[in-house]
Amino acid sequence: MALDRPNKMKNIYYIVKLGLDRITSSMLLVKARNMVTKITGNAAFVTPTPPLATVTAAADGLEAAINAYELNRGPGEYTDKELAFMLVKGLVTDLGAYVQSASNGDLDLIKSAGCAVRKSAEPVGQLPAPKNLFAKPTAYPGRVELAWGGVRGRSTYTIEHCLGDPNLASNWKAYAITSKNRFTASGLESDKEHFFRVTAIGAAGASPVSDSASAKAA
Repeated sequence: MALDRPNKMKNIYYIVKLGLDRITSSMLLVKARNMVTKITGNAAFVTPTPPLATVTAAADGLEAAINAYELNRGPGEYTDKELAFMLVKGLVTDLGAYVQSASNGDLDLIKSAGCAVRKSAEPVGQLPAPKNLFAKPTAYPGRVELAWGGVRGRSTYTIEHCLGDPNLASNWKAYAITSKNRFTASGLESDKEHFFRVTAIGAAGASPVSDSASAKAA
């Protein structure tokens, strides 16, 4: 029995757990800085998306906004703090998506990036690639709506984004993690064609990647 356990553990796919639902501004700041520290120089995460410098700059802005609000709790300071909070939260979410993709669900790698985990259910077989992905432009600048067919047995979906030639593997970057089969991509460069693809994440690991879909952001 003892000899079987290592093989069984290899089949367990772990999911990044960021815990952002009810996080405070101060705790989000700690989380962002911790992830940057853990990923910096980490051989498992050589091309962080978003860049760690971007996350650090946003964290600096959030810290300044928190301090300003503590000194003067006016409506302007509150708005600045909330905007800084949303920026950092979005960047941490994107960084978590990158960690999920780059780690391939490995427990030790995820923890080495400063992230908590939740274990998926026991393996039930390889998942199929998500089908019928489509991307639809919207009237809002930098925003594209995505939708695809649901995959039974998935825990989450990983969305990848490409700006440029989709035939070049290096152009694809981890973009977001979601549990739903609809997603609004935002903050995209306007008047550019954006490509997306989706992978289903289940107990046995990642599915094959979906066909790509593209839309031009307003």
